[in-house]
Amino acid sequence: MNTEKKTKKIHISVLHLAAFLLVYIINILLFLVFRGYTFLVMWIIFTALLPCSFCMAWRLSSYIEGSVFTEKETAGPGEAVEIIISIQNRSFLCALKSIWYLNIGNSFYGTFDHHKLILAIPPHGKKLFPMNVTMTELGRIVFACKECSVSDLLGIFSIHSDCAMESCLSILPQSESTVQASVPEAHSGVAELSESSRKGNDHSEVSDIRTYRTGDRPKDIHWKLSARNRELMVKERVSLSGSEHVLLLNLPNQKADAEKLLSEGYQQIRELLGTRLTIRLLVWNQNLFSFENYSVGCPEELENAYCQIYCTNLFSHSSDLLRQYMKNCYPQLNSYLCMTLREDNAQLEIWVNG
Repeated sequence: MNTEKKTKKIHISVLHLAAFLLVYIINILLFLVFRGYTFLVMWIIFTALLPCSFCMAWRLSSYIEGSVFTEKETAGPGEAVEIIISIQNRSFLCALKSIWYLNIGNSFYGTFDHHKLILAIPPHGKKLFPMNVTMTELGRIVFACKECSVSDLLGIFSIHSDCAMESCLSILPQSESTVQASVPEAHSGVAELSESSRKGNDHSEVSDIRTYRTGDRPKDIHWKLSARNRELMVKERVSLSGSEHVLLLNLPNQKADAEKLLSEGYQQIRELLGTRLTIRLLVWNQNLFSFENYSVGCPEELENAYCQIYCTNLFSHSSDLLRQYMKNCYPQLNSYLCMTLREDNAQLEIWVNG
């Protein structure tokens, strides 16, 4: 941490200052009455104590740096996770009280809570302060601290400075083996995205060569054979079992509905992956004005996709024009799978692209 770039502010506790001045004045009066050396020494100590205490707190605020981290990157709803606050002191100064202003929130839903951690700072070294948290909502939980304050030994001055502490935790749905899911019938065309969007990555094989028929795709024309036969010949293709099925995640903008769709949809997609399907998961991103897409072929890739989806807030993933956007962005698709909410349940449907 570059200590020269820290922004500092001084706050004064009027109550503590008044108490100190009262003791200071009483000591002076006692000295004037009794003329004792003890009161004289105390007066000298009190006189030097105030600026020394302030200088120590000011210097200490430049030598401390903090960090926050979690024991793991993902967790399930209701699972206890240990969050560790680490305070590093590079000086031999100490403080009986420091306040760390910690914000804990779900960036996916845009909800945040503010907390104050009151910690003592020991001289020179690193101190770990663990705490357990339990999250019940899905999303990306952010633990961030942008400001801290150090109080002097008298409690009169508190030096506020900026800091940069942040750690993230993704809350994923819990997998359930009781969920049953299958690809709806009449899903022709749902695997064509991978062939069209990736040059040289064709998930189909040529099964026959025949003459051209109205409606055949120009990309399937066998140009060399057509030139020899002087008529258009077409390569007839059969999709391979490992081809990608396009699945659109139709996220609603209401928190409770989105929570249900994400949770139940997660279970159904995991069940589909168990049938050896590879899924191209799409979700709308209003900030980019395009679809985020993730190739999902195993539960680990599904978890990574969810973690990436959480990085953008829910409202940017929702739109009433998804069908139109899909038609504009993927005109080569005849139809595609869509995970949507119907009658308060996540349903896997076929949407015609047109």
